[in-house]
Amino acid sequence: MNKLKNLYILHILNDGFQASILLLLPFIAKELNLDQIQVGFLGGTLNILLVILALPAGYLALKFGSFKLLLYGLLLYVIGYFATALSPNFFFLIPVFLFTGIGFSLFHPVAFALVTRVSDKKERGKQMGNFTAIGDIGRIGISAVITFVIVYIGWRSSTFIQACFGLIIFIYIYFFTNIKDKTTHENIKPVDIKIKEFIKNRKFLFTSFAGALDSFASSTLFVFLPFLLLYRGVDPKVLGSFTAAFFIGNLLGKSILGRFVDKFGSASIFIIAEILMAILIFVLANTPSFLIIIIASVALGIFTKGTAPVIQTMVSESVEHHGNYEKAFGLNSFVNGIAATLAPITLGFFSKNFGIVTAFNISAIFALLAIVPAIGFRMIKE
Repeated sequence: MNKLKNLYILHILNDGFQASILLLLPFIAKELNLDQIQVGFLGGTLNILLVILALPAGYLALKFGSFKLLLYGLLLYVIGYFATALSPNFFFLIPVFLFTGIGFSLFHPVAFALVTRVSDKKERGKQMGNFTAIGDIGRIGISAVITFVIVYIGWRSSTFIQACFGLIIFIYIYFFTNIKDKTTHENIKPVDIKIKEFIKNRKFLFTSFAGALDSFASSTLFVFLPFLLLYRGVDPKVLGSFTAAFFIGNLLGKSILGRFVDKFGSASIFIIAEILMAILIFVLANTPSFLIIIIASVALGIFTKGTAPVIQTMVSESVEHHGNYEKAFGLNSFVNGIAATLAPITLGFFSKNFGIVTAFNISAIFALLAIVPAIGFRMIKE
């Protein structure tokens, strides 16, 4: 646990700051008179960078050191928060959000590689589960506090205070902890495997395809879930309760499924999780029963994000022979990012033209399709 303590802190901050900057947008839009297109552009900037920087993140980690790169990422989005608090107009915000997004985009590919390195292979699923779940604590906790504080002191002051908090954490870790010790594994220099070697790695390809299909099926369910619930006649007043239950399910799913991986194997757990996810999506989309809707919504939260540590464990297993985890997680994040970017556009199209139920049924089909490459992964012997 001591080896992962600083990584946990950085994950809480990264996911918490990333979620809360999106919550600032309505308040920023009101003061700076931004329209919906401008707000969407700023939010989309962060998502696009997650895809673009996934590949170079692994290279930068090998060049400058993984843990140092995560710290520098923290510094980048802290500076971005300071600049956001001073933003006078939309055009000033564009480079600020780009700068801030760079800090967020460097985190997950590099952090997953670090968790892999400091974890015992027999407990890797558990550690991946704990690590992915800890990000939800930041996402829920920091976001809840920020929205509460904004009401009383305004978005500029709260953003400035949040940036100060992040800067204090940066100073503490950088100057008062030994970031060059063996827990960061900077002394390990894995072979610089070329991308074509990853393409030849069938286990890695199966993992990437499975992750992309899973991401397509699950990444935007939360976005469309309120529309489905309203379509089914759920009272708008209780939508917030469904949201909270969904996030709690996410957190529990990551912790539980990660532990099952160590006992039953990553591919087996992934296949079971995708089948259950598909069943729950079908049930949720097609049942008129309010009670079943409640149960399915909560349970669905477990599997939509609960597969995250499972996929990351599969990635680590696919490149165990050469240990170039940084590039492996970077490539995997790149592929999953493309799928997550295309999913809301595709499902939005089907929802608009064929109805919200059809969109959810299509998501269920993609969850089932994710089983195919997972079976391929499972069939390849070490």
